[in-house]
Amino acid sequence: MGITKYILPLLDGLILIFASFFSFTNFVEKNSQLIGVTAWLVIATLIILNAKQFYSDIIKGWKKLYILFESISISAALTAIISLLLNNGAITYLLIAIFSFIAFLGIVAIRILAWIFSKCLKRTKNVLIVGAGQDGKLIAEEIQQRPELKLNVVGFLDDNMNSIEDEDSTIPILGLTCDSEAVIKDNNVKLVIVAVKSRMDSEILTDLVKGIPLGVKVWRMYRFYEKITHKFLVSKMSVNWLFYDCVRKKALLYACLKRMCDIIASITILILTLPLTIVAILGIELSDLGPIFFTQMRTGKFGKPFKMIKFRTMYQDKVEDDFDDDINEVKADDNRIMPFCKLLRKFHIDEIPQMLNVLRGDMSIIGPRPVREEVYYENKENVPFWECRNWVHPGWCGWQQIKVNDPTAEERLGYDLYYIKHRNLIWEIVIFLRYTWKVILGKARGK
Repeated sequence: MGITKYILPLLDGLILIFASFFSFTNFVEKNSQLIGVTAWLVIATLIILNAKQFYSDIIKGWKKLYILFESISISAALTAIISLLLNNGAITYLLIAIFSFIAFLGIVAIRILAWIFSKCLKRTKNVLIVGAGQDGKLIAEEIQQRPELKLNVVGFLDDNMNSIEDEDSTIPILGLTCDSEAVIKDNNVKLVIVAVKSRMDSEILTDLVKGIPLGVKVWRMYRFYEKITHKFLVSKMSVNWLFYDCVRKKALLYACLKRMCDIIASITILILTLPLTIVAILGIELSDLGPIFFTQMRTGKFGKPFKMIKFRTMYQDKVEDDFDDDINEVKADDNRIMPFCKLLRKFHIDEIPQMLNVLRGDMSIIGPRPVREEVYYENKENVPFWECRNWVHPGWCGWQQIKVNDPTAEERLGYDLYYIKHRNLIWEIVIFLRYTWKVILGKARGK
């Protein structure tokens, strides 16, 4: 009802009008049809933004930025088609491109200013957690570890007081679910997190419906966990959860653009790193007789195996076919690694040949890291929904490599599924840049 619903769309409209006038005003007198083109651009962009829920509070972060990029691109493409039919001339396409550029930068600038404004004025909100069991304590700990959220957990509500009264907790239990209305008012609670079993008793649900005043936001525990940790809570996932969150076909436009970006990026990386490739080949040849490359079977999209290519960094007589860099930690002083190749591994130069896997379509630049077939089937048996990370092409780098260096299998799956759910081109570019920066600094782990 506030700034997101009314003020921001109004400011966006003004930005679009400014962009259209700036782009077209000098040419309107020469071609009156351009007046209609400018009006269409503004109206079409706003309609598409609304249709794609750009102004919804549910959609945030890089996903919202991608929606903005996609909406402006679609409206620009439609306008270009209309201009082609009207035979407006080549200059119109240039003006449409200028409009799109200004509109995108302008709306992004407005969002940055709004974010800065909200951060400066953001006050600490009191949080009440329904359920003082394991899930409730887990989400409370996650909140306490993130002071930047400006959230204060005032306490728990729980109907099973006897079973938890002896447990250690610095956060008090303030009452039963039937006391929710009084507890919320007394503690000025602005956010309620429900951390009880998925199928709540009708009595508990009725108490919550009656006791939570309008204006107080309510979150399910696993949704809020995903929001603040940027990963899925794997141990609490269900088939329904995965079906609605991840089993959604991305648009054909996204798939085509991603493949095109993969091809362009891999060719660019191969060209830019050509001097490093030559040095690596010469260094390996001089260090040890044997093949330049090391190939290993990995599991790809939908479990299809493929040969992943790397520069060989271990002595030929000490290469282990079942060794998995993604799972097994290799210490800097490991005597299996050729001295020259320790530098290759530190800065991930040995992974440059994987661009050939990307070109062949076995891998993508961004995605869950591929593992050996043995690891895949072992984790499939022990970690629920492990095979779901193979719904997309495996990647040269991924969201997990950005967030954590030495994850457990369950933690890795949590980050990978979060990526699958939220993936979009702009966010993937950010992941690529962040990972590349870690590689340059020699801080990237997990290969």
